Amino acid sequence: MENFQKRLDEIIDKISYLETRRIKMGNFLKEINDSFRIGPNEEIPDAKIINKVPAREFKRMKVLGIDGGIVKHSYHGLDIMLMRSVGVNFEYVDGKLGNVDYYPNSNPLPNPKIIFDSFSDVELNSCYNFERQIMEILAAIESMKKFSPDITLLDGSIIPHYVPTPDNPVLKEYYKNLIDTYKAMFEISREKNIILAGIIEDSRGIKFCDIVNRRILSQVKLDIAKELKLILEKTKDTNLLYYALERGERSCVFNYSQNPMVHPVLKEFESMNNFFYSFYLKTVDFDRPLRVDLLCFKDVLEVVDELSSVLMQISGHSGYGMPSVLIEADQRARLSEKDLEMFYSDLIVRMGNVSTLFKMRREMRPF
Repeated sequence: MENFQKRLDEIIDKISYLETRRIKMGNFLKEINDSFRIGPNEEIPDAKIINKVPAREFKRMKVLGIDGGIVKHSYHGLDIMLMRSVGVNFEYVDGKLGNVDYYPNSNPLPNPKIIFDSFSDVELNSCYNFERQIMEILAAIESMKKFSPDITLLDGSIIPHYVPTPDNPVLKEYYKNLIDTYKAMFEISREKNIILAGIIEDSRGIKFCDIVNRRILSQVKLDIAKELKLILEKTKDTNLLYYALERGERSCVFNYSQNPMVHPVLKEFESMNNFFYSFYLKTVDFDRPLRVDLLCFKDVLEVVDELSSVLMQISGHSGYGMPSVLIEADQRARLSEKDLEMFYSDLIVRMGNVSTLFKMRREMRPF
């Protein structure tokens, strides 16, 4: 018990030490914001580290949110997935929500998928990930065609994520399909002049901290700089920006990648890979900033000002900073284990308890 208490005290002291210095770092960025120019340069189009979001009124604005849900389970001879994706189109008139539309509808039935391929556990997780992202991006494409929104928001990054290039030939086809689907979405966005952005709910990125380290602390000749460099090595972007940003402020915009031609995913979008950007935005008082990734073919600062203004207006809960259209999309798309159990029960009723549908032994232990 004494050893446990000692370890607990050590953990508390460590967390307190880091948080105190992150607060110091956040205050430091605020203090130098008016005097230090972080850009514009090849990486950062902004001049200031922290920027206020302009207050804008929109007579009419259509914002589309896309999200998907998936549940999966492995059985003796197959793997089962249930998936669905939903597009939610919020139409605002004079700053108020005037109309809501859904694609394909407000309560779509889940789409079942059976996998018979002999994938390893790692390959199976990749398959699930490919299927989910392809489904969501197809929903985004069809929703953009149907509603012609001004802004489309994805729940997650603007580019495929958690998708290392697979060796398995079956998964390679999934990967190719995924890349082609994203390319189609990007083209629709460009053709229809739609702002396309991804909202990362729980970002663990460190790109902004890296920028602070390289472009700010390396130029500051103060004793504090050396200490803060060490803190940044143990800090995620949102840990720092929670203290640096106030509600209605955003970080500087920065390139999604400094080297897109060698980035494992961006290199797949060769004709567009210089048009991906990121920034952080604090939409509410008592939540961490959101990471926003976007595809932009025009003046990026003008687009970011417009996008940020809209996000501020549609993210209203003081303790949860996500845009309301994505909250609605999540509620419509979400699936539960109960949904999968009902589908499995229907299979058993129709087929009987054949060996292919046996549950795994670890779920049937009598002890």
